[in-house]
Amino acid sequence: MNSHPNTSNWEWNKGPIGRTVKVAYITLRREVEEQLKPIGLTHTQWSALGILNHFPGITSSELELILMIERPSVTSLMNGLEKRKLIIRKNHPDDARYKQIYLTEEGKKIAMETQQLTHLVEDRVKEGFSAEEFEMFKKLLNKLINLFEKE
Repeated sequence: MNSHPNTSNWEWNKGPIGRTVKVAYITLRREVEEQLKPIGLTHTQWSALGILNHFPGITSSELELILMIERPSVTSLMNGLEKRKLIIRKNHPDDARYKQIYLTEEGKKIAMETQQLTHLVEDRVKEGFSAEEFEMFKKLLNKLINLFEKE
């Protein structure tokens, strides 16, 4: 006799709002990850490359805030990207305790080639909504986020 519950028919959409938001996020993330497989990047690596493309010279602590991940994860992420020669770290000109992070030419190339993935996934989402619904959905998500923002 199997003592584990049958989870194949679990109704995630009847749970708390936090679970619904998490399932929605994971669904979108998996869609991007599927597109990233041939390139050999994780979603977080791809996100970091995009951020570094927009903010050259950002520090690990700044990246930590934007990616919403812990310091050890940022360190591991940067070590992996550096090992693949996608980033370089340089001493901060004003404070030697910090390193500024820059994309290498290869890192820039990959960031540019993959930036459209966001649009591809967003376009797929838009197919399920009217234009008004999509804009309202974004406004409601932002409203949710703002409810919990720290001042």
